[in-house]
Amino acid sequence: MDFQIRVLSSIAVLVGLICLAVLLRKLKVLEESHGALFAKLVSQVTLPATILVYLVSKPIPWGDVQLAGLMFLAEALCLALAWLIGRALGLDHPRLGSLMLTAGFGSSALLGYALVAEVYPGQAQAIVDAVVISEIGVGPPLFTVGVMVAIYFGSAKVGAGQRVSAALAFFRSPIFFAVAAGLLLSSIGLPRHNPVVSSILDGLRVVAGANTLAVALTVGLVLRLNVLSAGIGLVAAVCLIKLVAAPLLVWLPLSLVDLPELGKNILVLEAAMPSALLGVVLAKRYGCDGPLAAKLAFSTTIAGGASLLLVASLLI
Repeated sequence: MDFQIRVLSSIAVLVGLICLAVLLRKLKVLEESHGALFAKLVSQVTLPATILVYLVSKPIPWGDVQLAGLMFLAEALCLALAWLIGRALGLDHPRLGSLMLTAGFGSSALLGYALVAEVYPGQAQAIVDAVVISEIGVGPPLFTVGVMVAIYFGSAKVGAGQRVSAALAFFRSPIFFAVAAGLLLSSIGLPRHNPVVSSILDGLRVVAGANTLAVALTVGLVLRLNVLSAGIGLVAAVCLIKLVAAPLLVWLPLSLVDLPELGKNILVLEAAMPSALLGVVLAKRYGCDGPLAAKLAFSTTIAGGASLLLVASLLI
C-alpha cells in the first residue's frame, strides 16, 4: 500500500474512533461525565499495562539513545515555547497546561510505527530506530514530565508549593510503578515461557489492547467539533509548534552528530507526528482544560495528514 494512503488511513481510524465517541455522547449512550472515568481507567489501568507489557517483552535498545536524546531536547523546547506563548496570551493555568501537553508530545507509537513501516518497507533497522525514539525519547518523558505538567497546571486553586508537591505525587502513581517495574524486570529478565508468567503477560496484553479505544473515547467525550472555538490563535500555535517547530528542532542539530542517515530521517518523521492523545487524557485526569486539549489535539491530527505527507516526501 502506498505510504500516503497508509498515513491517511491511520489518521482516519483515530478520527473515526473519536467521532464515534462524539456520536455516542450525542445519542446519550455515553455522557460527557464518563470522560473522567475513561481518563482514570487509562491512567491507572490500561496505560500502566501497556508500559509494563512493552518493557518486559522486548529488550530495550540502549545503543542508539542519541536519537532519543535529541527527541527529548526538542520536546523540552516545545514545552518551553508553548509556555511562553501561553503566558503571552494570558492563559490561566488549566488552559496553559493543556497547550503545553498537546504541543510538547507526539503520537510517536500510535501513528509513528505505521508511517515508518510504510515509508521504509522491509527495513528492520527503521523500526528499531522508531522504537528507540518512541519508547525512550517520547514515552518516559510523557509519563513523567507530562504527568507532572498536568498535575502542576491542573492544581490551579492551590499555591505554587502545593502544586509542586502535587506534581511529585506522580512518583506514587500506577504509571510510575509500571515504568519502574518494567525497567527492573527487563534488566533481570523474565522466564516468559513459564506458564504463570506467560498467563500474566497474556492478561496484561488484553488490558493493554483496550488502551487506544479508551484514549479515543476519553477524547471524544470531551471534544466539541467546533475546533476553532478554542481560538484560531491557539489552534495555529499548537499546529505550528507540534507539526513545524518540532521536526525543525530535531533536524537542525543533525549535521552536528555522527548518526546514520536512516536514523536521522526516522527521528524527523517521529518528531512530525500530531499531538499524543494521551496528553488529552492527562489534561482531563489531572484538572487541566480537557475540552481545550481535545480540540487542540484533534486539530493537529487533522492538519497532520498534510504535514506528514510533506515531511515524508522530503525525506525519501
